[in-house]
Amino acid sequence: MDARLREGIGLFNDGHYFAAHEAWEDFYQRAEEAHKPFIEALIQMAAAFRMRVDFGEVKGPVRAARQALIRLENYRPAYLGVKVTPLMAAVEQWAEASEKDGAAAPKMPKISVQRFGLF
Repeated sequence: MDARLREGIGLFNDGHYFAAHEAWEDFYQRAEEAHKPFIEALIQMAAAFRMRVDFGEVKGPVRAARQALIRLENYRPAYLGVKVTPLMAAVEQWAEASEKDGAAAPKMPKISVQRFGLF
């Protein structure tokens, strides 16, 4: 796994969504074209969660997260070492919980990575 992708995942999982976004932007600039839509989805998720956590918005982040899910569809079950299928399920659960009770702070999704090439 690329070090910049791994760095962004660590930041994302620690709740540092802006910093994750920045790490993935750097990765994106140097990535092969085939990887760019996947990286864009990760960046979009980081931006969505930052809007939710840092600014308390609900509708915009939920919409952005669901757009990221559409981008991730073609990368299941895993891509570049990221377990995409469980990530998509966690993001959808987060979106549903956010829509039900916008004032509540639903559990933020985490990104899991493959170990030894397994899912």
